[in-house]
Amino acid sequence: TYNDLNTILDLSQDYRAIRWMQENIKGSPVIIEANMVEYHWGTRFTIYTGLPNVVGWNWHQRQQRASWPGELVPTRVNEVNEFYLTNDLTRVKEILRKYDIRYIIVGQLERAYYPGLGLDKFEQQDGYLWRSVYRDGDTVIYEVIDTK
Repeated sequence: TYNDLNTILDLSQDYRAIRWMQENIKGSPVIIEANMVEYHWGTRFTIYTGLPNVVGWNWHQRQQRASWPGELVPTRVNEVNEFYLTNDLTRVKEILRKYDIRYIIVGQLERAYYPGLGLDKFEQQDGYLWRSVYRDGDTVIYEVIDTK
């Protein structure tokens, strides 16, 4: 277990979901998952699968891209947050297209970090914009099927 955001997270769910991704996802499709401040449990799927994410560990990304435009990394962090928080499906589709996102992680961490109505869109759009390909307790992995 891991205690963060006033929530006790059952890491076994993430472990099994990460193992499923390692065994079932081919190639290097882009994923989206919660982006946390440093030294927290964020970007865990990227870390343990090697799959590219919209943005990695914030501080490392800013260090490694010091010569890039100053707002590049913060923009990506903000768009990850917006993706999980918004109910605006037009904006959600824009973010999916912009980063060519193929898999969406909605686990205990995302539920704790992005509470509210924005998370409702995932079940509501299951079968339309994405389809659930993995479920375990509070953890769901969606594969994007439509961003038009």
